[in-house]
Formats: sequence, structure tokens, C-alpha cells
Amino acid sequence: MNHNTDTDTENSSAWKPLSWKDVEPEKIKLISAVIEKLPELPVHVHKILKIVSDIDGDAKEIAQLASSDPVLITRILNAVNSSYYGFSKKIDDLQLAIVLLGFAEIRTLAIQSSLDGRFEMGRIDNMYDTRNLWGHSYQVSVCTEAFLSEKDLRMAGVFLTLGLLHDIGKFILYSIAVAMNKKGIKTDSMEGLSPGACLLEKEERLFGINHAIAGGMIARKWGLSDRITSVADYHHYPSYFDMDDIPREYLQDITVICMADLVVNSFGDRTDLPPEPPEAFFELLGYSPPIENIITDRFRKKIEKAKRFLTYIE
Repeated sequence: MNHNTDTDTENSSAWKPLSWKDVEPEKIKLISAVIEKLPELPVHVHKILKIVSDIDGDAKEIAQLASSDPVLITRILNAVNSSYYGFSKKIDDLQLAIVLLGFAEIRTLAIQSSLDGRFEMGRIDNMYDTRNLWGHSYQVSVCTEAFLSEKDLRMAGVFLTLGLLHDIGKFILYSIAVAMNKKGIKTDSMEGLSPGACLLEKEERLFGINHAIAGGMIARKWGLSDRITSVADYHHYPSYFDMDDIPREYLQDITVICMADLVVNSFGDRTDLPPEPPEAFFELLGYSPPIENIITDRFRKKIEKAKRFLTYIE
């Protein structure tokens, strides 16, 4: 496959995000100090993520793990008893609730529950709204399934997790922005940026780092897998770099998350989005550009279902 397409050449002369090696050491030191203060991801959440990513996972084992987390139990029971599911009788049995909700929703609730207590939540201008951030991540996770072939469906749990955690770096940048505002620390001006500057470029102007790099740092801090860490680090690379710049082992994972991210964003009204990846990345997943070619009824139905579910768990 030839990776040097015309789009590659066009992208090579455009703005590109920082990579880890390009970040100023002082910025790495600052972000690292903030991340070090974050509580560890609970052990039971690590274990739940592992179980729900296994097609042969056990609802009883998840219930035992979840029982140590009152917040998670409450979220699970509130979700299963919501009008979204419409069960005629109130369900108080945690194991039954897990079976009825399904592993995809349990994964979502477990991650949401653990993240809510670790980051500042709220909104800053039009850059970060943590409620919308969470909703976006959930929609991306659901969207990933539509990229899987029948033979790859056993990997659905893994891709759902990758989708949920791909933008985790945005939460830490939001927390830093809140802390800076409280202390009256000024960030660099946005003056000089083009009207179409993407979010990554804005982040680098404000913080000297972008959410992809910050996400990789958090994933390492929490001992998440190399797969999750690589997706957090590289999920925007297909829009700016060649395939050779992406870890070969996780190239398909990263491309799926990048494309799912673009598909979900195409349903919104944001204008600060990365460019579409070159044709080679579309071909890797069996599509051809532009992104509109990917958005079939299957994708639309998944996103609409995800939006409905979100209204009952927020």
C-alpha cells in the first residue's frame, strides 16, 4: 500500500501537533506534577474493565467487584430502573441489573463513576464541557463497534474501552485550566491563531501540550495497558502524520478511534476539528474518503441510541 498520497503531501506542509519529544521539559514537569496528585484508578475498576472486555466475562464476578463501590452500585441500579429500559418491576438485584444492562453499559458506568471523583467537572468557554466530553467519549466507544467485521466481534469490548478513554487527557487539561483560573494565572493569548485552528492547536497555545500527550501520561500513571496508552497518545496522528509514525502494533486500533471520533464530531457543530486522514487510513478500514462515506444508517442508529442512553445516566 502506498502511503505517500497527495493528501499526505498537503498535510506535511500544514500545522501539526506536538509529539512527546517536542514538548518543553518544563511543561512535562508541570503536567506530571498535576497527574501525580490524581488518585489511582480503583483496583476494582481495573478488574471490571478486564472482565467486561472478555466475551466470556462473568456477571457474578462483576457484581462482587462493584459491591465495594456504593457510587457505582447506585449508578447501575438507577440506570436499569430508568424509563429507558422500561422494566415493569423495580430491580434491586445487582447481578441481575448487570445482566440486563449488558457489559457495554457496565463498562461505561464503571469508568464514569471512577473519573467523576478524580477530575474537576464543569465548563470553560467553548473548549471544555466535561459533561459533553463524557457524552462524546461514550458515543465514540459505541461507534467503534460498527467498524468491526463479524470475525472481529470478540474484540468489541476492547474497542469500547478504547473509545471511552481516548480523550481522557482533556479532563486533566480542564482541571489545570480551572486551577489556573482560581489562582489568577494568565494563559497565552489565542491571538494569531487562524479562525479554523483545531482544538489541539488551541491547547498547545494555552498549555504547551495537547490532550493526546496528556492522556498518554495519565494512562501510564494509572497502569493502563499499552494498547489504551497508545490510543490516547496517537488517536489524532492519522489526521497529521504518515502511517510509519504510528506504532504498527496498534495502527488499526488508532485508526478506528480516529475515524469514530470524526464520525461522531460530524453530527455536532464544532469547527475546531482535525482534518480528515489521508486515503490510506480509510483503505485500512475498508472505506474511501470523505468521512461522509463511512456514515451509514448503522452508524446513525448507534449514535442516536447512545444519545438516548446518555440522557438516563447523566
